[in-house]
Amino acid sequence: MRIAIPRQDLLDTVNKVKSVVSAKSALPILTHILVETGESCIRLVATDLKVSIECTVDCRVEEKGSLTVSSQRLSSILAELPDEEVVLDLEDNNVIHLHCGKIQTRLFGMSPDEFPPVRSFEGIEPLTIKQSIIKKLFLRTSYAICTDQARYNLTGLLFQITDGKLIVVATDGRRMSLAREDEGIPLDTEVKVIIPSKMVHELERLLIDDEEVSIYLDESQAAFSFNSMRMVTALIEGNFPNYEMVIPQKHDKEIIVETPKFVESMRRTRTMTNEKFNSVRINVRDELMRLKVITPEVGEYDEELPVDYSAEPIEIAFNPDFLLEVLRRMESEKVCLVLKDGMSPGVVKPYTEGPVDFYVNVIMPIRM
Repeated sequence: MRIAIPRQDLLDTVNKVKSVVSAKSALPILTHILVETGESCIRLVATDLKVSIECTVDCRVEEKGSLTVSSQRLSSILAELPDEEVVLDLEDNNVIHLHCGKIQTRLFGMSPDEFPPVRSFEGIEPLTIKQSIIKKLFLRTSYAICTDQARYNLTGLLFQITDGKLIVVATDGRRMSLAREDEGIPLDTEVKVIIPSKMVHELERLLIDDEEVSIYLDESQAAFSFNSMRMVTALIEGNFPNYEMVIPQKHDKEIIVETPKFVESMRRTRTMTNEKFNSVRINVRDELMRLKVITPEVGEYDEELPVDYSAEPIEIAFNPDFLLEVLRRMESEKVCLVLKDGMSPGVVKPYTEGPVDFYVNVIMPIRM
């Protein structure tokens, strides 16, 4: 195998795929990327056995073949080379000779036969959705994905298409986030799968706004194909909680706050909390919200900000980090905090003139 390619093109492609590679793995081949030639391109593949990324880039193919090389080592070397053409030449015993101008180095690879195969999804009809839709919904909700592996069915994002609507939901048991899109979603399609968090975050990083993504699904795996890339993941087995039952329906106390001011206030309250005492008391009455933090051995914090509220006084406590995670994802000028009492979950959503169900966040309160 022998190819020639601009250094920056190769570096960019290596960096796209190597993000799934584990720094330490029981299988040494999983720290490598596979490089295969096409007619006038190469295909780079990286995998951790659960998530795989393939990326194609144009180059000059002088001799066809394949090789594997340490992803981290290749990325580090390419980052330090001058911006010239790079030549990769596979020698005997899986030794890779790398030329760049007057610089030459040799890297020790492994046999391409050891690299795990990646599912092709041949014969499966894909769904086609705008990348901007997928990225927007994932970015709004992924903060609530559970990180506790003991609750494996919650360590991913519910991806559901029904009645021409795409719904994504994440929860860790203490908070839940739901986002929905009705436009540009295939009709007559029913899908309900749980996408692992690692795949969700990779898609957030790599999807762009102006193109479409083709989605291939079966019972155990999914693939997302876009921008000369293809990403494959194993799906999470198990049942996702009934998210409709989690969203409170009888809350009647609606507090409307300017989003930027609420964000700034929450950031300030966090400066007075610690890991053991991480809560902010919210007291609302007479169009005024009072935020209070009392942390032993740290001190106290008190702030007031104006709100739109006319119901009876109410007091509740939340983890300020949970509120901030939601508020930072709000695009509306005002946010709506909907409550029932000091013990029931709170609902945070954008403020609009009509009912909102396209983006809803539920947060459990902290006992005062």
